[in-house]
Amino acid sequence: MAEYLSPGVYVEEVEGGTKAIEGVATSTAAFLGPTERGPVSPRLITSFSEFRRHYGSSPESSDLDIAVDGFFRNGGSRCYVTRVSPDDPRDVVSAAVHDESGDPVMDVAAIGPGDWANSVAVIVTDSPMYKEGQNKIFGVTVRYWSQDPSEIDDPASAEPDPLPDHEETYEELTPDPTSSNHFAKKMASSVIVDVDGVGEERPEEGVTWLGGETDGGTNGSKGNGSNGDDDGGNGDDADADDEDEGPTIPGDDELDEMTYNELQDVAEPFDIDRTQKKDELLADIKEIRDEQELAADGGSGLSLSDYQGQDRTGERTGLAALKEQDDVSIVSIPDENDIRGLTEAVVTHCENMGERIAVLSSPQNAGRVGNMEVPVDSQYAAYYYPWIEVKDPITNQEKVVPPGGHVAGIYARNDAETGVHGSPANMVVRGALDLQLDITKGEQDVLNPKGINCIRSFQGRGIRVWGARTTSSDPEWKYVNVRRLFLYIEQSIDEGTQWAVFEPNDRDLWARVRQSVSNFLTTAWRDGALMGTSPEEAFYVNCGESTMTQDDIDNGRLICEIGIAPVKPAEFVIFRIQQWTEEAGP
Repeated sequence: MAEYLSPGVYVEEVEGGTKAIEGVATSTAAFLGPTERGPVSPRLITSFSEFRRHYGSSPESSDLDIAVDGFFRNGGSRCYVTRVSPDDPRDVVSAAVHDESGDPVMDVAAIGPGDWANSVAVIVTDSPMYKEGQNKIFGVTVRYWSQDPSEIDDPASAEPDPLPDHEETYEELTPDPTSSNHFAKKMASSVIVDVDGVGEERPEEGVTWLGGETDGGTNGSKGNGSNGDDDGGNGDDADADDEDEGPTIPGDDELDEMTYNELQDVAEPFDIDRTQKKDELLADIKEIRDEQELAADGGSGLSLSDYQGQDRTGERTGLAALKEQDDVSIVSIPDENDIRGLTEAVVTHCENMGERIAVLSSPQNAGRVGNMEVPVDSQYAAYYYPWIEVKDPITNQEKVVPPGGHVAGIYARNDAETGVHGSPANMVVRGALDLQLDITKGEQDVLNPKGINCIRSFQGRGIRVWGARTTSSDPEWKYVNVRRLFLYIEQSIDEGTQWAVFEPNDRDLWARVRQSVSNFLTTAWRDGALMGTSPEEAFYVNCGESTMTQDDIDNGRLICEIGIAPVKPAEFVIFRIQQWTEEAGP
């Protein structure tokens, strides 16, 4: 309390009785899939060009890059990209750059695991400001090619053949760790390599390949990462093409007829628990077989476990890594239909997080309309059909792709234009040139009650999302906007009332909580998110003796009960028309 010594008027600022609850963001998406290169931890991306800088592109078997492009085309502004890789996240290619005496000066490691980094060259050059004996200033150029280093002609030249896929240039660097121009500080912005300083001498001019190749004997070193080879280069043996592809797994019919012991023999060469029950063993064997077939067809070679990721503190990958991103509200995996169990995994993730919804796409060949069903029964998922035809933003070739990325962008556009309470439907799919299949009204009459949201083409109105349902069989949660509105309100109240934790649990606190929540819901009602002609009709907030017992209070529990009346979409607009005559009257 302030001390007052002299008579007079004192004006003091005091904290208000209630704290305002601010609405959380609802349009941040997360995408998972394989990429050409880049980190395996989630990274916030705000444009497709930024995606290209960090990740390059996706393999031919994946539609991740097109999904991210579709997200931004359709109104998205923020998304996390999580690269999925079969490699251990710690298994990165690295090399040391040396000084003239052969001592290491800097350690350079690729950002992200995989053999792609074998084709990263670190080129040390003289700086125009360098004066021998007076300073140690130098320059570094980092170049990446999607080709093998042996295919690169004169990588340090101004115009190497072929030109690099990505290049970064850093000028006026110094090995002095106290300087703001220290190379590790200046190169911290690199999207290709991580750099650490291990010496204070000037590095020798020349080329260092992270994969161990050297250029003209200048400054090369062996890589110590995922290539793991002593002969440098790409980490491939000369006879790699002739290597045995390993044991294969029979088809379903043959597997189903095998005895338990025979299945154990099939499982032996693979990382499969041979002691589990027969049905579980059979399922694991079939999953491995499917992954083999996918890889043989030019697929990504990824497994369900790769997408689920590691759940170790500081080393989380895949879906597990998204646990750390509290602002994600939409999740999409463009290649979900390529791996058995992946759809269920992403929906389970959303259900467990309780703050996000999965945007699912049908398989490309979904079969007859009458036989189609949603893959999961969940209020945390929405399912879209059919695939759409777009232009690949990298190759500029037309391609049929799943619509999930474009739909996620429509969610974001709806939130910006209407609000999360609006239905993300009857909106044009930007970038869609055509549909894989044209859906008739009669076909949608079959699909819509099942929770399958159709994408349809309308004469003069373009290609539009024409459905707004979740995959839930619960009628209270059948609309996407209702589920997302509740997620928005729940998360906003959660984050906006953290101030109440550890406050004295008395009537004053209860009143302040009631007021904070009521003010927030009143704003939501005014924005059109809630039904009713008044706040009293739109919601109620109870917090006090009616919601808590003395035992609750004694055990530190403050319980607030809230009821809201959400706005639901006009899914069926019905006009009843009859003949009218003056004699009959209205």
